[in-house]
Amino acid sequence: MSMADRPGNSEDDALRVLVVDDEESMRHFLVRALQRQGCEVTAAVDGPTALEALGSGAFDVMVTDIRMPGMDGRELFAKARESSPGTRAVLMTAYGSIKDAIAALEQGAESYLAKPFETDELVATVMKAGEKARLLSENRVLREQLSGAGSFGGLVGQSSAMRKLYRTIERVARADGTVLITGESGVGKELVARAIHARSGRGDGPFVAAHCGALPQTLVEAELFGVVEGAFTGADRSRPGYVERASSGTLFLDEIAEVPIEVQPSLLRFLESGEVTPVGGEEVLHPGVRVVAASNRDLRLLVEEARFRPDLFYRLDVLPVRVPPLRDRIEDIPLLVAHFMVAVGRPELVVPPDVMAYLQGLPWEGNVRELQNLTERLAGTVEGDVVTLDDLPSEVHGNDAVARAGFRPYRLALEHFEREYLEGLLERTGGNVSEAARLGGMARPSLHARIAALGIDLAGFRGR
Repeated sequence: MSMADRPGNSEDDALRVLVVDDEESMRHFLVRALQRQGCEVTAAVDGPTALEALGSGAFDVMVTDIRMPGMDGRELFAKARESSPGTRAVLMTAYGSIKDAIAALEQGAESYLAKPFETDELVATVMKAGEKARLLSENRVLREQLSGAGSFGGLVGQSSAMRKLYRTIERVARADGTVLITGESGVGKELVARAIHARSGRGDGPFVAAHCGALPQTLVEAELFGVVEGAFTGADRSRPGYVERASSGTLFLDEIAEVPIEVQPSLLRFLESGEVTPVGGEEVLHPGVRVVAASNRDLRLLVEEARFRPDLFYRLDVLPVRVPPLRDRIEDIPLLVAHFMVAVGRPELVVPPDVMAYLQGLPWEGNVRELQNLTERLAGTVEGDVVTLDDLPSEVHGNDAVARAGFRPYRLALEHFEREYLEGLLERTGGNVSEAARLGGMARPSLHARIAALGIDLAGFRGR
């Protein structure tokens, strides 16, 4: 058994590579070439030894020959995929076994190297596979975080702003007063209302949502409080209103600012007395309902403009809850994206750091709803397993606040410049990394690392 050849550099960010080949000279070549790039390398002489290594340590990349005595590279890859699914496989093949390599690619291998190959090609392929392994690992971590972050009825986030909101929800749920939830459109006010209901003493009762802006203006009172047969033209039967249907539970009044001013006195009386009389009826009902209202408008301003009754506002604003906009919790965007990818059935679709940074720089005027729409769109249109900046729709590229202002955030501008600069070097040198490093005054390992981090495909520059 030959395990070995671990370099002195064992930093946490070093790429961990397992090389497998029965030829000693090839093993030594692979180990030396990858160690010079700062990789932490382990060598194995055959498939069983490689599987033992995979069982005792985590590797980002496995580089294996296809043609080996006993267990060949394809069989090793199949077993490694079961025991170490996070390890990306690069297969080395002679011309005669390229079909085997292609078959392995179809089964999930990352890439293959056709012998003979140059050191630069080896390094670029392994670095790219390693970057993919890291991205997939980060994606798995996000999903693991997500499994413990959905304890508030669909609300997702671990930022300080969201933790504060969770504490407010817990506190408000223990009380039984009227709640007023405020926040911009798309922040998730109904999810907050449902979370309050679920944690309250009324959690076993009904949760009834009335979207006031969608109710016919002339029938708002009948929709809320119910109507008896014959109360007005068209009332051909008695119907319970939202209030009665929420009996012993929670009534969620969304877009409360849209309730007509002439209906507001009736709503106020209900909030003060807990009693309701259906339109056209005489029977007084006592439904025992808790009201949670929500608005994306400034009710205080509407009060000043005499468009909302001040007494109704104060009756609603007993337990205020403010939901933060997405721009105030951009650190939650990776978790939200992972949540939506899982919801649409594409949990393995990776959003790499450059794309995530771009998303975090957007204004998100539509908040979480807008992010959800974008994520679902990407899930339906991206054919590969990694999202690129080019995959983002044109309106996203054109609508970010910094672009409208005529500049980009520093990190995005720097990355844009670096990508164009490195692609220019590679274009000029036909993809020769050594020559590009010389022209750019860079160390070749550093250049390789940046090429991999930026996802630049060396193959596209060769032969130009």
